[in-house]
Parts: sequence; structure tokens; C-alpha cells
Amino acid sequence: MGHLMSSILLSLLLTSSVIYPKKSDDILTNPGIGFTELQRIVSNEPTNPFYGDKPVLSYPDTSTVYYRWYWDQLTTADNPNLDEAMLERKIDNVLKDAASVNKKVVIRFMALRGKGDPIYDVDVNKDSSGIPCWLVDELYGHGLNGTSCHLSDEEAVNMFKIPQFIHRSQEFLSTLGQRYDHNKTLLRIDVGMVGTWGEWNLSGYSSKSSLSVGMADNGYKVQDLKPYIDAIVKAFPHTPKVMLGTNKGDYLSYATQKGFGWRVDCLGDWNKGWNHMEDGYPTMISHMTDASTNKYPDMLFNQRWKKSAVDFEICQGSLQDWYSIKNTHRLTYNQVLKTFDFALKQHASLINAKSGAIPKRYQLLVKQFLNKLGYRYQLNQLKVNNVVHKNDYLYIDSTWENVGVAPIYSNYPVTWRLRSANGNIVAYYTSTANIVNWLPADNENVKNPIYVITDKFKIKNISIGEYFLDVGLVEKHTRKAKISLAIDTKLTDDNGKDYVIEMSKKQFNMNNSQQYIEDQNNIGRWREITIINII
Repeated sequence: MGHLMSSILLSLLLTSSVIYPKKSDDILTNPGIGFTELQRIVSNEPTNPFYGDKPVLSYPDTSTVYYRWYWDQLTTADNPNLDEAMLERKIDNVLKDAASVNKKVVIRFMALRGKGDPIYDVDVNKDSSGIPCWLVDELYGHGLNGTSCHLSDEEAVNMFKIPQFIHRSQEFLSTLGQRYDHNKTLLRIDVGMVGTWGEWNLSGYSSKSSLSVGMADNGYKVQDLKPYIDAIVKAFPHTPKVMLGTNKGDYLSYATQKGFGWRVDCLGDWNKGWNHMEDGYPTMISHMTDASTNKYPDMLFNQRWKKSAVDFEICQGSLQDWYSIKNTHRLTYNQVLKTFDFALKQHASLINAKSGAIPKRYQLLVKQFLNKLGYRYQLNQLKVNNVVHKNDYLYIDSTWENVGVAPIYSNYPVTWRLRSANGNIVAYYTSTANIVNWLPADNENVKNPIYVITDKFKIKNISIGEYFLDVGLVEKHTRKAKISLAIDTKLTDDNGKDYVIEMSKKQFNMNNSQQYIEDQNNIGRWREITIINII
């Protein structure tokens, strides 16, 4: 009996192996992380498939596009109903175009245009302040029949507490939610509606006697603004949400307790005197948990990143502006480094860098930053029985690590597949692991957690022979790998064909948009791990 047991153990040792995949230092373009596009689908491709301006070749590849629409862009001047043609031309087309190249969309809906901001949309009255003229007429008695649609400063400041405006906003959001809440291309809603540009302040409109442009310093209590938060929760119950914070706004902590993520503007503001990096952000973050000044303190605010996203938008027009010697607000190299470090310490996922040029001086910094931003999944080790009898089990023990700074917020199941030498896929096996739970370390001084998955899969209806074992993180209910892993092994596509990253942007012809779309839909994300011999 002892001899038999020894033989079995020896057989297992001879047919099992431990694999340590080589780690990758490549920038990974994955859903919901990285730099975003602003008001365009892609900016760095010479093909320019969706954008009629010169490409910004220094901008990194992106997975997420960020769009904003004012209320008056989605309805005619005299009809309260949302306009079907406008919705199709604007929101529907953006979602369709983004989906065609495997990108996600973040949307903000707004009600108050910046004072003096130009209006390019031909659907909008040239004197409009952001809300449709029919609503201006309902609120203030002008805007139709040849009267001006423009809001005075006082009208703009007081608008957000008027019951009729709140009611109409709830209707507006509800209709949008019915249309878009279940759209899988919609990554999240950036909750606007309140304030200038939907940014929860009254910049350009507040009285000179006000202490600041903040809502609180212009007569607003949190009770006045809660209806907008509650309305977006009701309208978009299935869509993740983020909301902008300010150093006096109790409404953000009210929202984060309802599952919202948070975001802030002006990343990289190091101006002399008061600035966001040294004053605004620390004060805002502190206020979120301060029960002495905040009516809705969120004592778990600093842990919310584990369930909901943190996003930033840069100050100024681009990173090129940060670098420009002619710019009085230019940043030093050390300030750029500290800016990126701050975003990482807050466990950020997305940075709206406004699709602008990135100077050569910052390229390495940006690469290092993008390799930490959001999630980054690394397969460290795999134990597997390489020789399997038909109708027996394939045992896979895999060890994973998230070397980024945030989790992913939607599960992409770990899936193993067996692939023949000619590329035929003979079997898929889906793990029960949920990668949403794969958190990184809380901070840079702590080691990342290690996640060990033990799977076993029955080998049946497969011919005797050798097969490649591949791993991919797939879109739910599909066999399409959507997450690139931070390992350097052979790549294959969803069809089992070899995938080689060899195309240069210079190889494309201008306006060859169909080729770009096809390429984006045939990216290989399956990683070959080892060979399995079925006997």
C-alpha cells in the first residue's frame, strides 16, 4: 500500500508544474482606468475616425470618453419633452461610437452654462444660459415670444432652490434614466445639474458680497440640494455615480453614503496663495468626516474608494500647459510628480487630462503614473497538473495581485480555456472568483494582498492531445477577454489566433476609420500560460 501511495505521489509530482509568468511594464488600456478623452472618442490616432481635428499623438490610448450636455442641448426652446432627434444625434451616437471601439462613457448633465461661454450647438438659442427657453419662461416669465432666454445673475443663483425647477429637473433626469440606465457602455454618471457647468458652485454668477462662489456661501443649505442627489439615484439606480466635492459642501458626504464615488477638479493647481493641491483638497477631504462642521459626515469617506470610483480633472487645458515656459501657472517637475502621487494616494481610477498634448519631458512620468492608476492585475504564480486523464479534473491554483491603487468596480470573470495548436478553442472554464474583491494595498507602505484561487474543471468531450492553457478576464456572459493582464506571455485573440502588437500609428492612412474600428475589436487579451496534455 505504501509503495502504491508513493507511486501516486511521484506521478503527481512528475505531471504537475509551477509557472511564474514574466511581469509586464507595459501601459495597459483597460476599462474604467487611465486618462479619459474629453468630448471625443479618440484623439491620438492619425485615422481620426470620429474627430475632425489633427490627432494628438502624444496622448495615451484611452478606454473611457467623457461627455457633457446642457439641458438646452437635448430639448427644443419651446417643448418640455426631450427631443428624440437630439438624443439620437448626441447621446445615442456617442454611446454607439464608443461601443464600436470598446470604450466606455462618462456623462454629466448640466443646467447652467459658464458666463460668456461660447455656444457652438446649432440647436441652442445663442442667448441661452443652459436651461431651455420654455423653462426660463416657466420660472421667470421670459424666454419665449421674442423675449430673451438669458438668465440674470440673480436668476441663475436662485434657480436651484425653486420648487418648479427641482420638479422639472426630476422629470428630466427620470426620462434620461429610463433611456440610458441599463446601457452597458455607460460607465458612470458624473452628477451635475447644480451650479455653473454642473460643478456645484456659482462661478461667474455669485454676488460680489458672497464669501465664495460655493453653494453654501450663496444661500444654499444641504436640504436644498438633496433632491438632485435623490433624483439621480432614482433615475439611474443601476449606473455607478461620482460627484464633485467642495470644502463646504455637506452634499458630497450625503451622496457618498448612498454609494457615490467622488471627484474633484483642478488637479495640479499649485498657484501661490490658496490652491487646490495644498488647501482645497485637504480641506474638502477633512470636511467629509468632520461632524462638527458637516451635517452629513461620512466617517467611512476615506474607505469609499474600495466600492466606488475616485476621479480627477486636471487644472488648465493640458499637461502641455503645465510645462509651457510662457505660462505663469506652469508646474515644476517636482510639482507634477507630487500631483500624480496625490491622485494615487486617493486611489484614483480616471484622470480627465482633456485630450491635450503631453510634453516629452513628462512622458516617463505619465507612463509610471498610468501603470499605477486604477487597477492592474498580475498573475504571479500558477500551479497546474499538466497531464490530465480524460474525464478527470484539471486542477488550477492561481495566485493574483492587484499592483494598482484601486479595484475594478464591475466583475470580469477569470476564465481559462484550452486551445489546440491550430487555434481551435475546445473548452472554457469560468472561475468563481470575483475580481471586484481584489483590492490593492491601502497605502504605499503596506504590501499588496495576495489572492489565491483554487479551481478544478472536469475534462470531458476533449480529444487526447496537447493543448495550450490560456487565461483571460472576460465580459460577463461572454467569452470576450476585455482586461489586459500585467504579464508578458504570448497573446492570442478571442478566436484563438496569435496576436502581435506591431502596428505603428504611422502605418495607418488618414481617415481609415473602418480599419481602426476593426483593429480595436480584434485586440488579443488572452495570455498563454502553459501546455496541458490530455491522455
